[in-house]
Amino acid sequence: MNIQTFKEKTYTLEILYHIGILKDSIHFIFDHSTKTCAIVDPAWNAPLFIQRIHDKGYTLTDIWLTHWHFDHTNAVDEIVEATGARITVGINEIPYLQINNLPETVENNDTILIGNTTAKIINTPGHSAGGICYLLDRHIIAGDTLFVYGAGHCSLPGGNIKELFYSMKKLKYIDNDVMLHCGHDYGSKINTTMGEQKQGNAFLLLDNEDDFINYVNSMQQGKIPYPTGPLTQAEIKDIL
Repeated sequence: MNIQTFKEKTYTLEILYHIGILKDSIHFIFDHSTKTCAIVDPAWNAPLFIQRIHDKGYTLTDIWLTHWHFDHTNAVDEIVEATGARITVGINEIPYLQINNLPETVENNDTILIGNTTAKIINTPGHSAGGICYLLDRHIIAGDTLFVYGAGHCSLPGGNIKELFYSMKKLKYIDNDVMLHCGHDYGSKINTTMGEQKQGNAFLLLDNEDDFINYVNSMQQGKIPYPTGPLTQAEIKDIL
């Protein structure tokens, strides 16, 4: 199991990679002053997560979801039953959410807290109807909206390629030095910045809506390969 840790002023972000059969990345936000923790998209191994947080001397109080898909939510109910943790999800994800416990909802530009650590909500539909990203100080947790040199598919209920295009436009405004953290390790490396992705991620480089839709459709139909490394504008043009 690969683990990476990033210590910031008010919190520590810890990421467990390659969890479960779909090799999810599980994110923990440990608030230093209150010794409370939020876990993002818990799946596959609730006892491992609960024990890990306990062993560090923290209390799990919050579950933050980026989207409804089963491989990002299948440990939610077990964790809530064991800890009473509060669930947060994007408001437009409610019709699709398949958990038993009721969540609290957030909308674009809302701010949420874990202890004294703040996260700004960015609505990023496309991979799912109500997908959201969590923007913290120096880090963004994007779920499956954006991957290292890739992005999530739009083929499950609630997915929409046009909405994904406009979500990418929002993400272009994130500061270049912010580190991107994804729901899966699908790219050529684990760590990247938004600046690197703006320079080489085809989903961020495609500025024309029709080209973007054509690119994603062709990929989903298997006509062009899914990118795992950086592409140039010229290379993208050749593919299209």
